Amino acid sequence: MHPLSHWPRLAAAASVALLLSACAGYPGHGYPRTAYPTAPQPVTSYPVPAYPATSYPVQQGGGMYGQMAYGQIANIETVRVQDSSGIGAGGAIVGGVVGGVLGRQVGKGTGRDLATIAGVVGGALAGNAVQNNMGGSVRDIYRVTVQLQDGSQRSFDYPNPPPFRIGDNVRVDGNQIYR
Repeated sequence: MHPLSHWPRLAAAASVALLLSACAGYPGHGYPRTAYPTAPQPVTSYPVPAYPATSYPVQQGGGMYGQMAYGQIANIETVRVQDSSGIGAGGAIVGGVVGGVLGRQVGKGTGRDLATIAGVVGGALAGNAVQNNMGGSVRDIYRVTVQLQDGSQRSFDYPNPPPFRIGDNVRVDGNQIYR
């Protein structure tokens, strides 16, 4: 076979790889940035009452984390978060298999091998991008902010409405809030 007869096959394999990689797209493109922010954004905020001047019992040797502290619920807000879907192995695997099968149909010999490799890589990228576009779920959480007696604040996230109201006196023990 003449060496120049491989060029059309290589060009076809390269164009298939280019088309498949164009489908993959850069992560983040195609999403409107304001639709689902990845950082928590307050949806609803409730009025914050003034912190009372009453004193709370002090635990000896108390610290903010890992030790017991006392405070008052300062704010409860609803926050919308998006769960990240991460790297989609399922989409990448399916895309790689489909790309490899399509790449195997192009050329013969070394050109076929190159087309298969390009098809696997391009298909994996495209499959991963498709899975990420379908990606993470959006949910609302409840963020409870506690004003501690030492003046600091801590926030706690709850998947369901918490059993507290703004102004409730609470005890913080580790990562839990108690009445």
